[in-house]
Amino acid sequence: MTRRMRAVARALSLMGGMAVVPFPALADTQWLAPPPMYPPDTWKGRSVAVVRILDKLDAHVQVINIPAGQDATYKSLTLHARACLERPPTLAADTAAWLTVHDAHEGMAAFDGWMLTQEPAIGVFQNPLYDVQVVGCGGDDVAPVPPPLAVVQQQATSPDAPVPAPADQPAQAAPTPSPDAPLPPVPLSP
Repeated sequence: MTRRMRAVARALSLMGGMAVVPFPALADTQWLAPPPMYPPDTWKGRSVAVVRILDKLDAHVQVINIPAGQDATYKSLTLHARACLERPPTLAADTAAWLTVHDAHEGMAAFDGWMLTQEPAIGVFQNPLYDVQVVGCGGDDVAPVPPPLAVVQQQATSPDAPVPAPADQPAQAAPTPSPDAPLPPVPLSP
């Protein structure tokens, strides 16, 4: 018997003369691993992007709900939401939406990319007539939702995981993704 087992047996024997049973099974005990957890940066998908539009000419503010995968119009703007994501409740609140914004006026630049609620400078629609900002997400939970924990663990331990490109290589311009193409990762501030 180990020293600790003897101390436990002695303590039990002092407790009213109870029968002392050695703990042979304790030596071969396999302790359970802690429960698996999702990575802390797993964002939750939602079915509706909530967007605020400021018309700079008349100072009118309009809030529009855009279902993911559909278009919405406001005056000369056409907005398309590909996805809307929220941080999990365990992290600081933030929302990200992949938006495509086109202005029907001639010569106006379009926007296609992520807009974040807490980091508005990352995705900016530059237009002299309108300001467009993501306010939040709504609707039902949709993909990307956290995968089953077994899949998360397998990905974390996978030896053939993709290796990120070295920082000294110049970034290449990404082609415009098709509506069915997977979304790039949400840009996060350091």
